[in-house]
Amino acid sequence: MTKSYFLNIKRSLLLLCALPLLSLADTPSSAVTYLGNEALLFSNGDQKVLFDPFFHNDYGSYQLVPDEIRDAIFSNEAPYNDINLIVISHAHGDHFEAQDLVDYLGKHKQVTLLAPDQAIDQVTELDSSLTNQLTSLELDYGDAPIVTNLEGIEVHSVRIPHAGWPSRKEISNLVHRVTLNGDNTIIHMGDADPNDEHFAPYVDHWKKQDSDVAFPPYWFFISEQGPAILRDRINANESIGVHVPLEVPEPLLLSGARYFYQTGQQVELK
Repeated sequence: MTKSYFLNIKRSLLLLCALPLLSLADTPSSAVTYLGNEALLFSNGDQKVLFDPFFHNDYGSYQLVPDEIRDAIFSNEAPYNDINLIVISHAHGDHFEAQDLVDYLGKHKQVTLLAPDQAIDQVTELDSSLTNQLTSLELDYGDAPIVTNLEGIEVHSVRIPHAGWPSRKEISNLVHRVTLNGDNTIIHMGDADPNDEHFAPYVDHWKKQDSDVAFPPYWFFISEQGPAILRDRINANESIGVHVPLEVPEPLLLSGARYFYQTGQQVELK
């Protein structure tokens, strides 16, 4: 079989797994929009949350947030206007840039930053005047989840180790379950390690609230325990992969999983 044959198969698999690509003007009232890597906009009515929106390191593999989207966020242009909350999973260069957050928060005083203490420390080191806009989450491995309620936005955060455990055990990677307007709920998983020993101790946490969609890093779909964690453990109706390399891995293509891989893709929440 020729190389072109396999390329056509790959393109067909990409289309099968594709999610809607809509103009930003068409953003539904409740939706999650993909901005790049694990950067997401979650909106429901008048409440809007950004996850991991500012970073500059693509490690030669991942999708950066395009300049036009980054500029629109800073300029408060729709649909990135009137953001309530920025949530950070962990302080790595493909998820987090302290100076960008300092610049953005200094310009948009209504926005709160919710992040692990390792990220908050970097922000306050650059600008200690932002304290009133910062909520630090200090969680050790094995700690009970922390619940944060910010103007009606409810966030449940638990520390799940970064992929590569135990070699990266010092990294505070947080899995956040966020509910807007008491309605739609999603789970942002950061770079969680796909091992059920991290998730099993929190069985009551997962059962307490079902989620519309979980957004795991793509390796959950192609790891040994990841699919069962997504299906049986975290109580999400569906899962859509993020952190997908620009060159989509073949095992992910063959898995049949849904994933974000092009900025502007959206999933509408009913």
